[in-house]
Amino acid sequence: ASWAVCSMSVVWFHGLGDTGDGWEGAFDEVESQVEGVRFHHPDAPEAPVTIQEGDVTTSWFDLKTWPIDLSEPEDPAGLAESVKRVHEMLDNLDGNGTPANRIVLGGFSQGGTLSLFAGLTYPKKLAGIVAISGWLTCRKDFESKVHEANKDTPVLYCYGSADPVVDVSLTKRSGEILQSVLGSAVSVMPVRRGMHQPDGSEMMAASQFMIRSLKQ
Repeated sequence: ASWAVCSMSVVWFHGLGDTGDGWEGAFDEVESQVEGVRFHHPDAPEAPVTIQEGDVTTSWFDLKTWPIDLSEPEDPAGLAESVKRVHEMLDNLDGNGTPANRIVLGGFSQGGTLSLFAGLTYPKKLAGIVAISGWLTCRKDFESKVHEANKDTPVLYCYGSADPVVDVSLTKRSGEILQSVLGSAVSVMPVRRGMHQPDGSEMMAASQFMIRSLKQ
């Protein structure tokens, strides 16, 4: 990816088995309403994934349960490396003229999990963090992981009440933990849907959240 100088950025992380290209243009409204914003859609590294019987695919970290539920390991293999990579991306943008507080981090599914954890542990304040169909990892000691710089950063967390891929037991608990740690900084948006993909209301909410966060 090229990290050209721009005044505002959105970095969006795709889900398991996808690539950044899969999300290109998904948030056209943001690009039309926020002058100078640039979208970055990095690709996950390729790695063997346990739920796919060790087959190699694009993945930000390993997954062990299907559907993904509360028994999913708290600190999956590969997560620390992906978080380190995200922090390096943010440092790169920040060092090249896009300050951290003008960057929104977001993602879908596994990418939403990454955006939450990488964003809230980053040592410089971000403009905002979005997760759709993601979940919270490192739940047991999550509060101690959140960096002081981002404990008041706006967060939008959307999930489906009957998602067949990420079980509601996990997403509901993730929302409760986010609310207990972040308070009014987080908006939790449960949506009545029986699919894993976001519906129109979530895409609209994510776009509006990005616009608000970048224009504040």
